[in-house]
Amino acid sequence: MSGFSGEWLALREPIDHRARNEEILAGVAGWYTQDKFLKITDIGSGTGSTLRALRPVLPQKISWHLVDHDDALLDVARAAAEGDSVEFSLADLSGSLDALFAHSPDLITTSAFLDLVSMEWLEQLVIEITSRKIPFYAALTYDGRAGCEPILEAENEVLEAFNAHQKTDKGFGIALGPDAADTAIELFEQAGYQVNIGKSDWIGNSKHKEFQRMLLQGWHDAAVEIKPNSEKDFDDWYLERLNLIESSNASLFVGHKDIFAVPI
Repeated sequence: MSGFSGEWLALREPIDHRARNEEILAGVAGWYTQDKFLKITDIGSGTGSTLRALRPVLPQKISWHLVDHDDALLDVARAAAEGDSVEFSLADLSGSLDALFAHSPDLITTSAFLDLVSMEWLEQLVIEITSRKIPFYAALTYDGRAGCEPILEAENEVLEAFNAHQKTDKGFGIALGPDAADTAIELFEQAGYQVNIGKSDWIGNSKHKEFQRMLLQGWHDAAVEIKPNSEKDFDDWYLERLNLIESSNASLFVGHKDIFAVPI
């Protein structure tokens, strides 16, 4: 479900946590001020980053339910969750959403996940959540904005190809990719929910060299899949970016949106 390596998720986590929108986090905390105990289900939980992001924000006693299809990532989450009340489900949600509601959650969360799913899958998720009147917090959904400094000649072509790749099948049908956040907002509003929205952009600079290298490798590989005839240009772009990263002269950003959708 997450489809990412533990190494990449570990490298990304501090940047994820800094990027999360503080106003949206405050909204999540404010919604539950009268609750002394919460049950939270996290979709595509990976190694448990959402748990660690919300732990300092929510003072309540929390029973977590982490759902992913990668047992290796869940093993990392198990090892890191000592002291927390957590249950784990190995589940492929592309066929059924039943695992998400098995523990009657008070809140459903997800991070960097909605851009992987199809329109049909997201519509069904919204129906299942809103019919139960459960609040929904989705962080770090890629919204199509991205860029590097300094700008190189092939930059726009790489990003256009990468965004096209984001709309290929990631296991849930043709993915929404950069359209996912706005689509989720529209669907929840149509279902009668109030949706709070905030930007949560990744920022990478000279302090994040390995993060930049791995991220741009992903951009390069995705772009080559979409436009194989441009592979030489993309290789040259990537090598030039690596040199800039090594000399501490490179930075980048990746645009995301956080949403907190609640029943009215």
